[in-house]
Amino acid sequence: METKSNYNKFLLLWAGELVSSIGGGLTSFGLGVYVFRETGSASGMALVSLLAFLPMLLLSAPAGVLADRYDRRLLMMIGDGLSALGLIYILACMFNGGASLYQICIGVFISSVFSSLLEPSYRATVSDLLTKEEFSKANGMVSLAGSARYLISPLIAGILLEVSDIKLLLIIDISTFILTVISTGVVRKGLETKIIEDKDNFLTSFKEGFKAVYERKGVFYLIIVSSIMTCFMGAIQILCEPMILDFNDAKTLGIAETVCAMGMLVTSIILGAKGIKKGYVKFLAGSLFIAGIRKPYYISC
Repeated sequence: METKSNYNKFLLLWAGELVSSIGGGLTSFGLGVYVFRETGSASGMALVSLLAFLPMLLLSAPAGVLADRYDRRLLMMIGDGLSALGLIYILACMFNGGASLYQICIGVFISSVFSSLLEPSYRATVSDLLTKEEFSKANGMVSLAGSARYLISPLIAGILLEVSDIKLLLIIDISTFILTVISTGVVRKGLETKIIEDKDNFLTSFKEGFKAVYERKGVFYLIIVSSIMTCFMGAIQILCEPMILDFNDAKTLGIAETVCAMGMLVTSIILGAKGIKKGYVKFLAGSLFIAGIRKPYYISC
């Protein structure tokens, strides 16, 4: 009975993050199109993407330490709620006659800094809620929620930009933060907060976390490989977006990005429905091999 109750809480939390992911994808897509239309610069689009990603890259590890030391659900609510401030700033600039590139960069950076608190606490909360047998199935659903910003958001954003402008996308995204904070608050209300006694100082905890990863060579090398793949995938995405916008509209770009993200949908559905009970290494190695074959083919086309 307890497991069922916890799984229902996970579903509520997951639904909130799904909505938030879609909203974030709308803003990410819309701002990229807006910056390119206003400046005609691919480097401007790349700069906005960098400022959206860099704080999460630099702050994820410290945020993980905070997730181990403090109330994870409260950190999620703070991260989600305050990340709306950057978007509100951009929206206010646009209502005052239009947002310049540096104003968009400031807003995106502020939003990303607070969002960096969210992901480690969210992943840790999933482990708090579910049993070990439910982890792989839940990970598939978490992956599905994360891929929604690439699968669903571009298509919706492209269609909305045909009938409105970027301000509508920002308003929708800001509204999703409210729903996410409410769903997290409901989960937090019925979940006991674990208090860690005899805490080490922050720097010591950070070093111990890095040491634990480094000593597990398999995990360390996996992180390196994943980082390299993500770097090249990001470069391809940044280059493709202005290329398509050069000769077509935002709706076509949205459709193209949605089609490209279909693979994440298929994988998420398989993992969410069946999970992986054994053979993790073989499954991962096969996936990396197929991804390695796909990229040269994609580039040659």
